[in-house]
Amino acid sequence: MLLRLSLLMSFLFLSSFFQAAPKDHKYQEKQVSKNIEAKRHEIGRQIYNYRCYYCHGYSGDAKTLAARNMQPAPRDFSNTALHSLTKKQMLNVVTVGKNGTAMTGFTKFLSTEEIAIVVDFIRHEFMAKQLENTRYHTPENGWPEHKKYKAAYPFATGEIALDINQQKLSEQQRLGLQLYLESCITCHDNSYVEDKGDIWSTQAISYPRNNFSFSNFDGFTGASTYQKHDTFEKLTNANKQQLLGEQLFRDNCAFCHAMDGTGLNWIGSFLDEKPQNLQDPAFMSRINKPAIKQMIKKGKVNTSMPAWESVLTERQIDAIIAYIDKAFHRLSD
Repeated sequence: MLLRLSLLMSFLFLSSFFQAAPKDHKYQEKQVSKNIEAKRHEIGRQIYNYRCYYCHGYSGDAKTLAARNMQPAPRDFSNTALHSLTKKQMLNVVTVGKNGTAMTGFTKFLSTEEIAIVVDFIRHEFMAKQLENTRYHTPENGWPEHKKYKAAYPFATGEIALDINQQKLSEQQRLGLQLYLESCITCHDNSYVEDKGDIWSTQAISYPRNNFSFSNFDGFTGASTYQKHDTFEKLTNANKQQLLGEQLFRDNCAFCHAMDGTGLNWIGSFLDEKPQNLQDPAFMSRINKPAIKQMIKKGKVNTSMPAWESVLTERQIDAIIAYIDKAFHRLSD
């Protein structure tokens, strides 16, 4: 009797073991699959944070300094529904770019698999979930002690208007405003103002300080090595067309090509495909006005040079070329 009972219990144990094993195996397979998906998602995050954030923002909302100077503006993925933009469409745009915009194809920098990975990341992180992703001011991005700028936060976020009567501010707030104007306004120059006149406006200029010190912070440490390229020198003896071109170049082209046309400003130096140096004799001597006009109108493939034909008129493009010819280097007809 005891033997039969022992055998019965053994049978029941083995039966339950073999019945549970497939379930455990399936569970393990699902966990492995989830881990692979998570790793793939993080690879997509790394690609996005290195290749895409500059125009589309760390959270996919296109709230960046570069975006404010682009027409048309980069896409805001956080306000784009999945059904309105298919994965196939996104894969195509990232692969070949989009005409008439600053969006270039990325096949020079990313493999087909990497393009698919970053597109999946964008669709899940921003379009489906509207997640924050990360912030710019992190230790990884060179901001180990960003909290020391805390006094300037209300002015950068728009909690306090930039043009507020300073007599209404406390001593701490006045110091915060000064700190904001010395260190934050380069990127946060589009904050809240009570008077939305011409006092505060976006300019194509940047001041990352050379040898900047976070430990001995004084707001003025080091002069920018890029500042000289964003210094504007007004034309002399210029005709009306050249003066128009001067203004148009400052408003539309200097952001990447710098005020002096060299492309050696901070933004130009940041881009993987450097903007063309319009003072380079080797390049400028072998190009003529029709060729440079075609570049301005149609853009330049696999670079950040967008097409301007839907933004600028023929007259405006001709004026920019006349300014380049006068200010930077003579162009043949």
